[in-house]
Amino acid sequence: MKTIALVEKGKDGTFGIYTPDLQATIIGEGTTVAEAKEDFENSVREMLASYTENGEEIPEELKEIEFEYKYDVASVFN
Repeated sequence: MKTIALVEKGKDGTFGIYTPDLQATIIGEGTTVAEAKEDFENSVREMLASYTENGEEIPEELKEIEFEYKYDVASVFN
């Protein structure tokens, strides 16, 4: 499943990424977009591993998930 991962620039100059269309909360943060993406992708891996380690079924929305990164242009130019 492909879903949007929204990249925003915070007032402090750092970047955050989140998934507005999912029930699951997945976030990433960093001082650069690359760092935020790395943190975000690590969060996804950790979430999926947690389900597996706890013997829980992975929710449908997270199975075979792919992300399309989109930028909140207004926050980047603020």
